[in-house]
Amino acid sequence: MRTLHCAIALVAILSLAPRVTAQDPIPPAPAPAPPVPAEPSPSEPPSEPAPSPNDATAEQPSIQEPEPVSPEPASVPRQQPPAVLSDAAASSLDRRDPLPEFNVYLPEGQASLRLRRLIRNALFESQIDYEFINGDISTYLRYKYYSRNYTYRIGVFDTIEFPNVGESSTQEFERVRGSLLLVGVPRDYDDRYFWLVQGDALTFGDLTNVDNKKQNFYTKIGYQFGTQFDARLNAIVGESRGRITPVLTAFRDIGPQRTSWAAALTQTFNVSGGDYNTEKATNDYGIGDYRYTKLEFEGMRRFDVGRTSFVFSRLHLGAFFLYDEIRDREERPLPERYSLPRYEMFRLGGREAIRSIDEGDFSIGTHELHITNEYFHPIFRNRDYKMGVLHWNTMYGIAYLGAGTVGFDWNQIAKAKRAVVDAGLGFEAAISIRDDIDVFLTVLWATAVKTAGCEDTDRTVDCGELKGSNFRFSVRTVR
Repeated sequence: MRTLHCAIALVAILSLAPRVTAQDPIPPAPAPAPPVPAEPSPSEPPSEPAPSPNDATAEQPSIQEPEPVSPEPASVPRQQPPAVLSDAAASSLDRRDPLPEFNVYLPEGQASLRLRRLIRNALFESQIDYEFINGDISTYLRYKYYSRNYTYRIGVFDTIEFPNVGESSTQEFERVRGSLLLVGVPRDYDDRYFWLVQGDALTFGDLTNVDNKKQNFYTKIGYQFGTQFDARLNAIVGESRGRITPVLTAFRDIGPQRTSWAAALTQTFNVSGGDYNTEKATNDYGIGDYRYTKLEFEGMRRFDVGRTSFVFSRLHLGAFFLYDEIRDREERPLPERYSLPRYEMFRLGGREAIRSIDEGDFSIGTHELHITNEYFHPIFRNRDYKMGVLHWNTMYGIAYLGAGTVGFDWNQIAKAKRAVVDAGLGFEAAISIRDDIDVFLTVLWATAVKTAGCEDTDRTVDCGELKGSNFRFSVRTVR
């Protein structure tokens, strides 16, 4: 019987086949078939073409009918052009950086020019910094690649500084050349980890300098929370050179909950002490010529005062560990008595610390702590005051207060007598030119209201020089 039933079914199919074939040339029935593409099933991806009226399966119910929503939202983006960057890596790219970018810093007389080119997932960048007064010049070349879950940057640089221009000697230059590899792993938009490997070669016009013809090889691991567009925090966890150094903080990006911070641990490739070389009066290490461990932390927070005013507070802490004190250098200045390069040490003065103190060797040390506070009160906002080609949009009045200490031991930075306190007034304004160039103008005058007390001078900097007044301003242009 089962054989008979199968035979009857086969005969029925064969008898119907000619009829289906005969209907193929017949024009499609004007039935409700055309409206089908206008009202697709919710489970049907938009990219799928509408079924043909001649398709025998067009009138059959879809086998995915029980699924009300497509479980593959990624099918929709496939219709769009492919993104230049992945979602994870795109958070590390400063999309707001202009192309090109030009900055001027006065009274230092420094100008910075950056040219950038983004080609798919690779960023090519060249940068030139020049100081009109001293003649210092720095060049940088960088290649940065954005992967799905990480980024990496390869960079080379060459910096030449002339700290003693104007004296009789023309050989008092300092030159640092190097290369680096920086890997960044963003967990999300606000959390990032970094790993850096860098090598520096030092050359000095003063052949008696203890750091002349020395090499420094080190690695760094860091963590950053908050905005990825802040140059100061980026310098702590990554590349420390070639960054913008603003005077104040109003136009800096602040992370979530008005808080950002970064911490980094730097270690040279030499982890143990080297043998003392009597001829060179220094220690011979396996890789490079230095040995140290460096810890650095910086955090900033914004506090709102009323509806329109606010305060930026910034705390910085730095210290060195596990470094060697080199023998036969008792007569040398303190920064030269250790297995540390001078450019890596912390400075209490400058744009990024106590504003009234210069960035000289008097404010240098292996341990440093400072805090700055900037109160911003709006003079006018979102206006258009025209002065020739300038359109003044926003201006804030500023009151500044800072305090900090520096030395070569924990005990020194913990003493209140050694603290330097300064205060100042200024303003910061946003100006536009011809509707296509934005200018950020910063002006600040600061003076020391308390100087460091001189004690234990054999183990500290010349504290008598940690005082004075400074007038600082900068002009930053954004096209």
